[in-house]
Amino acid sequence: MEEHAPRFNLSIVSSDVEVGGARLSAEYALSDEEIAIAHWWVLINCEEVKYWKELHLNFPEVNGDLEYHNMTFANYFRTWMDMIKSDDNPNWSHELLLLAMQPQRARVYPTCTVNGVKFVSEERDSRRRTQNSGVMAKGHGLDYYGVLHSVVELVYAEGMKVHLFKCRWFDTGAQSMKMDQYGNLSVNTATSAYEDDPFVFATSVKQVFYLDDLARGDAWKIANIVHPRNIYRAATLGVTIPGPEADAYQEPNAVGIHDVATVRQNNVKHGRVLRIRDEDSTFIDVDPNEETDDDSDDELRHRLPDINSDTEEDSSDDSDYEP
Repeated sequence: MEEHAPRFNLSIVSSDVEVGGARLSAEYALSDEEIAIAHWWVLINCEEVKYWKELHLNFPEVNGDLEYHNMTFANYFRTWMDMIKSDDNPNWSHELLLLAMQPQRARVYPTCTVNGVKFVSEERDSRRRTQNSGVMAKGHGLDYYGVLHSVVELVYAEGMKVHLFKCRWFDTGAQSMKMDQYGNLSVNTATSAYEDDPFVFATSVKQVFYLDDLARGDAWKIANIVHPRNIYRAATLGVTIPGPEADAYQEPNAVGIHDVATVRQNNVKHGRVLRIRDEDSTFIDVDPNEETDDDSDDELRHRLPDINSDTEEDSSDDSDYEP
């Protein structure tokens, strides 16, 4: 597939995101309040808006009050973009004006591919034998773990699109996250937190594979950051880049993550800072002319025992799914 630069030159707009599957049903649609929260989240996390955000925070009537800032910044930003759009201000751009006008619509999807890695919503993932719904987002001194609820596509004027993940985050408190002596992080997936702050940029998350924690049992899962394998530069190997029909990377499924209906609500928002030990990447020299049976071996490694005998394997393609 031929690479192309984004049409809109904002850091939050990426050509590396491709939504997939039929749009989700009305029950997944964002309310007007959720759209406003999503738009606000985009504004305060957009690098190009940082100048205007700091300017507003230093206003005498705001005086660093974050709560007042969060309530009023979106309206101030829209007014500023309208007022100076004809001025030669280095901190103004046409894309920022489009962003200030708020999204015209919000579409919701069940799947998304980001830089070749496929993410699937928790509901759809529960009917598959592969696991692609686990997510991790880095915060300020704290990593947030959860599962993907849905993929949100905010559509601004002139077709400018910003892609967010709406997530169900697990509690980050010390009682819900445990690190063992080997650096393995175990998360209690029967907890939840940050219900009022579920959004994150699709391009800023890492995929997580949750394994059963046999020592703690029940809803405890060991979180493993997914490092996609067998990704090489096509120019080096002398092969063509696969088209959009190529399968995205997937991980085998780990069952037992509690769905939202059985989650124990827990709104603890502060806990001990826990960190995952970083793993060094391993690079392998590959001879493109050498025939191997890696594919068959990989398939065996990813095959899971049929531990959910009462659940039929979902072998249908995303495009055939009808929510």
